[in-house]
Amino acid sequence: MNSEQVYITANPTPNPDALKFIVDRQIVDGDPISINDPKAAEGSLLAEKLFELEGVKTLFAFQNFVTVTKDGDQPWQEFARAIGKIIRTQIQSGERPYFLPAEKIHRDSGLDDDEKVSIIKSVLDEIRPMVAMDGGNIVFAGYNDGIVQLMMQGSCAGCPSSTMTLKNGIETRLRELLPELKDVVAI
Repeated sequence: MNSEQVYITANPTPNPDALKFIVDRQIVDGDPISINDPKAAEGSLLAEKLFELEGVKTLFAFQNFVTVTKDGDQPWQEFARAIGKIIRTQIQSGERPYFLPAEKIHRDSGLDDDEKVSIIKSVLDEIRPMVAMDGGNIVFAGYNDGIVQLMMQGSCAGCPSSTMTLKNGIETRLRELLPELKDVVAI
């Protein structure tokens, strides 16, 4: 076991059931990772350990943070300490991978990356850093007949503020660029 100090801070998110744990080093290489159950965590050593903790509902990890969404009424104070201890212990153990690379999401494999989809993706790229600051992510899942489908991940999944982000942020911006837009929905 490595005795090197690991610094972790727990930050609140707009979702009262989610906390963002920022680590002083990179824990995810590549794309964001969303894990919604213990079975999906298999092979991701840190994720497996976190799901062993009763009350962990979902995990969302990217770069140097993991957002933990809880399932239950336990207060955050003690729960957050337990989560921090698991993160610290796993990193100090030196055992990797903390998280396996995420599977790419392809809801509509026949969808060409046409001009409208490119516009939608560029708007999401503009908004994504702000959402990541709160421990979440937005993933493009499809565009069909004027309806944009998005997946909310991390603290955004189930967050009361995510509807406002979808409607007042993303949809408003997309309507400026795509007047034929009918709706933006989370799936």
